[in-house]
Amino acid sequence: MMDPLVLGISCKRDLHYFAKSTLFSNRIKRFFLTRLKLIPVYRKQDNPDGMLKNKDTFEKGYDILKNKGAFLIFPEGVSTGDRILEKIKTGAARIGFGAETKNNFQLGVKIVPVGLSYSDAIKFRSDVFVRFGKPIVLRGCRESFMADEKQTINNVTDEIEIALNKLTTNVSELEIADLVECLELIYKKELILEMGLELESKQDDFSVTRGLINAVEWYQGKYPQKVNHFRLMVARYMDRLDRLNIHESFLGPGGRELTLLNRLKALGFLVLGFPIFLWGLLHNYLPYKFPRWITGKMKTFKSQIAPVKMLAGIPVFILYYMIILSCVQWYFGVTAITVLWGLSIIPSGNFVLTYLDGFNDYRQHLRFMSLFYKKRGLIFELIKERLRILDFINKAKEQYFRENSEK
Repeated sequence: MMDPLVLGISCKRDLHYFAKSTLFSNRIKRFFLTRLKLIPVYRKQDNPDGMLKNKDTFEKGYDILKNKGAFLIFPEGVSTGDRILEKIKTGAARIGFGAETKNNFQLGVKIVPVGLSYSDAIKFRSDVFVRFGKPIVLRGCRESFMADEKQTINNVTDEIEIALNKLTTNVSELEIADLVECLELIYKKELILEMGLELESKQDDFSVTRGLINAVEWYQGKYPQKVNHFRLMVARYMDRLDRLNIHESFLGPGGRELTLLNRLKALGFLVLGFPIFLWGLLHNYLPYKFPRWITGKMKTFKSQIAPVKMLAGIPVFILYYMIILSCVQWYFGVTAITVLWGLSIIPSGNFVLTYLDGFNDYRQHLRFMSLFYKKRGLIFELIKERLRILDFINKAKEQYFRENSEK
């Protein structure tokens, strides 16, 4: 659900949406979803007998394209939230070619691959990077389609898959996802700075991440024993960090220096911001926690956590705010006070999250300083271990560029 929302906002076209048929499970849902321009797709894993109904689904797709409309379809046919691109289905290509065939290839149908990369798919206020790929023009495939329909559809589907791999930070195998995440944590900032790129640039961040993924996948295919050795090195290092309860960012570049001035600024923010923090916490804690309690009780895919939080959270927040403001109006009887009170609720709630980030950061600073003075030897050993990992990575990087430049 989050993907369609993000793309609906990002795309300037008025979109229709293809969605799994299980969402249309009763009359009320069907009533609202059809008015939101959702079209049911019947998947084999949901109901094998329902696949015959996809004929009507395809016809609706043909009509949309014939009338110069646009639709959003997720070619994987499934969404788990894992950092892997599933096998791409042929539905998008089949609908596109079907519409063109019915109209003598005069529609000019284009398939535009779109990549979505989340910094954290289930975390509130996390970032999402949207990248639009080069359109695939189906009219240019007319001759090959007339010669061999099935092969042409498969070829276009392969093009979609290749494009989506380039447009996202997904991995080809789930078993290397954890390794890529460790590289992002330990080495990405180092690499961004080394390449003279901007730490705050989303495009630079994406490019470096995509490069790391390509390198790991190359090593996994050619030198799996090196990958396994590196995995053990990283696991040992991360385990020591966990046991000491310190963040890796304190040992790497890009973080704030542990100067007295920075510590005083952080402490001042925590002291002066505490009343606002309490105000925001009082007005937002229960509705903020309720959706998380709901998702904690559910057995669901990672991709469904954020939508459930949103659907459960919106009515709870509204109801909670209404109760609070009704009490304020009843007690004070002054509309201006109630309005000002209401205007303060959401900003103070956002401030709570900023305050907690600052508090946790400051606590980590204190934790790191305490360890540095009390157990300096442990910190130095940890730094040495990190340097050994970086040395391994740099040698692997040199080999990767050397062997790939020779091709």
